[in-house]
Amino acid sequence: MKDKLLGLGILLASTGAFAQSSGSSSVELYGVFDIGVGHSQYALSNDSNFPVGIGPVVTHYATQAVTGMFNGGLGGSNFGIKGAEDLGSGWKATFKLESGFNSFDGALNNGVGSVANNLAGAKQVTTNGDSSLAGQLFNREATVGLSSSQYGSFTFGRNNTLGYDSLIAFDVMGGSYVFSPFGYYGSYGGGGFTEDYRIDNSVKYRYRADNGLNFGALYKFGGQAGSTNAQSEWQFTLGYTNGPFSVQGLYSSVHDGISATNAATPGDVAITVADTTAYMLAASYQFDALRVSGGYERLDYNNPSNRGLDATIGSVFGYPVAGTPSTTAYTIEKQLDVYFAGLSYNFTPAATGAIAYYDIHQNDYSGGACAASDTVSSKCAGNNKFWSLMGTYKFSKRTTVYAGYLYSEVDGGYASGFVHDNNNFFGTGIRHAF
Repeated sequence: MKDKLLGLGILLASTGAFAQSSGSSSVELYGVFDIGVGHSQYALSNDSNFPVGIGPVVTHYATQAVTGMFNGGLGGSNFGIKGAEDLGSGWKATFKLESGFNSFDGALNNGVGSVANNLAGAKQVTTNGDSSLAGQLFNREATVGLSSSQYGSFTFGRNNTLGYDSLIAFDVMGGSYVFSPFGYYGSYGGGGFTEDYRIDNSVKYRYRADNGLNFGALYKFGGQAGSTNAQSEWQFTLGYTNGPFSVQGLYSSVHDGISATNAATPGDVAITVADTTAYMLAASYQFDALRVSGGYERLDYNNPSNRGLDATIGSVFGYPVAGTPSTTAYTIEKQLDVYFAGLSYNFTPAATGAIAYYDIHQNDYSGGACAASDTVSSKCAGNNKFWSLMGTYKFSKRTTVYAGYLYSEVDGGYASGFVHDNNNFFGTGIRHAF
């Protein structure tokens, strides 16, 4: 960590720390600090690595109330450096380096680290969950690219996925870490697994025409010896905006995606590998002060395409993998149907209120075991539902305060292993952008 911070300090010093420009080029330091205090009816203790802090949703093995600090009520705390150089003829060279940190203790976001801190099953003691934010110095973005007002933009490196872009745009909670499942669980924007919420080794293209059409494409190079598609990914988006109306479609396909869970040995993680496919359609309409937004997403999970290679994976973000990776979890396809809808209303230019509903339905992929037994397993059909409310007030362009409520519940296969099948969370916080 000291080496990472030293490297960052040298980089900031070389850019002039905050912002500088020279002729046709510019470099800027920017960021967001978002911190709050919340109360969860049933939760585990806070973990210093977990990107959120307090657990706002219904959680396995949680039996007691927790009051504590959280990160990202309106969006994750982060800092970054970005720059551009005018190349002429409408073209620019760009770069962006962005890192997410835990506002409550200053540590870099590290979801995989929080998983490794806990043992499997009821031995979990702190909030934890897999994440694409896994302790990297620039864990949110690290890209260089070219952009044109006429031809669109290309970025190369570690990119936010197009699924991330689309969900944040059409979720009235804006991907809040504590008031929206789309912010708390990166799997919905990652095409099935949260580690694919942000993508290494990728090329991303975005184009927006003057007539309101937009198009996007993303490809991730697998870089695995012996296979051209192992751990690779394709994503495409197509959308249209006309005045107050917007609509967006998404397709995503991931080969050999990885999901990390708790292992039986301290410091290790267990992993499941699968091919995932996602389809999404979302739309919104602005009626003066009222915005209506919603959509549908389908997520499919199947056994991975390259099981031989996947069985040799020995570490994830530097954490050892316990045993042999699971490559047969989805012999029968797992399907998730995700429905979401929300309203937001601007009471004044400074005050806004929002309400949202999310319903995730899982199919029965047990092969008949659920129908033949009274025991409910995680492979049985079930639902995970959320209601959320949030109000915000802007003191200025940079400073906003907020308060909100999230109710979550599970049933059927989703409730397998849960001590309590519902949870109530209340929180309030402040966000400052610089």
